[in-house]
Amino acid sequence: MSMWTAIALIAIASIAAGAWRKKDSRADSKRVEELNDRIDTLERDLGDRVATLERIVTDRKENLKRQFDHLDKTG
Repeated sequence: MSMWTAIALIAIASIAAGAWRKKDSRADSKRVEELNDRIDTLERDLGDRVATLERIVTDRKENLKRQFDHLDKTG
């Protein structure tokens, strides 16, 4: 194998390795984007649930209902 053949093979191998790494990084960034979207959705859902729980806890009618239920259970 001549020196120029070796240089050509090394150049081709480095170009191929660079292309492979770039392909992997695009796949990783797509996966990260999907995970970020999923986290955003879960965060919104949890925010809605917390708001509902806060409304139930602070609502006077719910509090009165709990007191009646407690009286029914103890009485």
